[in-house]
Amino acid sequence: MRLARAALSLPLSLLLAHPGCATSSPPPPPAEGPLAAHARATAAAEGLPADLLLAIAAVEGGLMLPRYREVREHEDVPVAGILELRRGAFDGLARGAALRGVSEEDLRASTDLGTEAGALVLRELAGSTDPAALRAAVATLSGLGDPLLERDYAARVYRVLSTGGTFRARDGETVVIPPHPEVPVGWTISPPLPAPQATPDSPVVTVWVNTPSSAGGTGKWDTSHDGKEHVAIHDTEGGWDASLATLKNDGGKSVQYMIDADGSRVAQFVPETTVAYHLGNYYYNQRSIGIEHVGKAADPKGYSTAMYDKSVALVKDITKRWKIPVDRAHIWGHYQAPNGNLISESAAPCSSGLDACESNTSYGGAGHHTDPGYYWQWCQYMEKLGGTCRCNDAWDNWNCTTDLTQAWRCSGDKLEKQVCDGPAKCKVMPIGTPDQCDTSGGTGAAGAAGSGAGGKAGAPAAGSGGTPAAGAPSSGGAAGKGGATSGGAAGAKPTAGGGGATAAAGSSGANAVGGSGGTAGGEAGAGGGPALIVTAPSGDSGSCATGGAPAPGGAWLTLGVVALAGARRRRRR
Repeated sequence: MRLARAALSLPLSLLLAHPGCATSSPPPPPAEGPLAAHARATAAAEGLPADLLLAIAAVEGGLMLPRYREVREHEDVPVAGILELRRGAFDGLARGAALRGVSEEDLRASTDLGTEAGALVLRELAGSTDPAALRAAVATLSGLGDPLLERDYAARVYRVLSTGGTFRARDGETVVIPPHPEVPVGWTISPPLPAPQATPDSPVVTVWVNTPSSAGGTGKWDTSHDGKEHVAIHDTEGGWDASLATLKNDGGKSVQYMIDADGSRVAQFVPETTVAYHLGNYYYNQRSIGIEHVGKAADPKGYSTAMYDKSVALVKDITKRWKIPVDRAHIWGHYQAPNGNLISESAAPCSSGLDACESNTSYGGAGHHTDPGYYWQWCQYMEKLGGTCRCNDAWDNWNCTTDLTQAWRCSGDKLEKQVCDGPAKCKVMPIGTPDQCDTSGGTGAAGAAGSGAGGKAGAPAAGSGGTPAAGAPSSGGAAGKGGATSGGAAGAKPTAGGGGATAAAGSSGANAVGGSGGTAGGEAGAGGGPALIVTAPSGDSGSCATGGAPAPGGAWLTLGVVALAGARRRRRR
């Protein structure tokens, strides 16, 4: 049986129809954009099903790769094209470069070129356009190196292909993959994951990744070192699967943990006591626990609330067990690690602020890394951990957090926070203009932090009614007292994630809206408030369910992120 393209000629409304569903016609699909058009032309040139390429890209997160990128030689997870060719157990990046006759750097710099190379690799692995051969090629292309993991990867790709979906892509493009009911059901079922070879150190972990100590003759991690004093924050620059395959199989790099973009999965690669190679600085590799976050440092949409919350839960567990102080001297980003080629490896992490540290080649480890980037919300993150950021982690103008629930600034040497609990939340303004925080919901503004070691309490700020907010302390300073209220009840708490609509609990019959109290949107996407499409297959009950977990009787097949709000722009003035 071929992956027939005939289904593509049917109207989308007919493909989505179900005898028990409402008969109103869905809106027409958006016009196809340049990414999808290029993917279809590339697939046609190689005789491949275009929707299969797009399904792989949807699973990988490659739809969001910029068309052109600045290539950094020492990125932890170098990827190319919307299929995210990488250096896994199968080195698709090297093979793609060889087949296309260009360098790996060229493939990584041009996403269209990388996509063309990915199609060449997939066609070569399959050896034909036979659907079963293509399925085996998809599994190998994952580079995961474990038969069960590779089968799970292929099942996730074919679930997307089977059910279809609408997916957010770069530059505001929307990619539509129509459903393909001809995909065998068995191809969409994931096998049980391999048994872990060790017990995870944290209860937050959902996946243990059996990671060799070397790959290709190059070491990946070293023997145990019991003195862990720091937590290092990274971002992957690739999707979950590309990052897992690379960190598991590529020589010269490893990390203790990785958190998926939506916070749904947490992988552990090596025990915490292991010296993982994640900083380009052996001194701090010995003394730190590294956490990769699936995302891209240059993405103005930032990182999702759900990811931050999962990272906070993990770091709280780590710092409690290892008795690591919850402050910015002990919890810091890769961009702050000393570069031992220029200064002492044991020098203190950079504390000069985002611009100064990222532009200083003496930091970022040996490869001068800049992750997790300008859009990592240090002040909000440290507050959730129960600590505080430094004043120079904020800008001197008010800047919205990416979930639009707070605004922070560093005014002189005082750190200030606003809680944006009004209906307008936080409005991002042009660079050089302070962002506008709607505090009308009643929480009010936080007091400014005192400056200097042992500084004074921050000055109170009056809220517009409701509960006063506490001021953030400086290092050693006492927290400022909350602002005096001017009467009235506290405002309503903003919706988690900044705008996802909560679906009603599903019933057991067809046409159920929502799953078991499922939430569409909420905290699952970066930048606050994505709208999600969840497509459930037909079943005895729960068919046509939309939003959250499926109603009883239907299996959850795919999530498509179709909208993302809350971009934060970098401002220095």
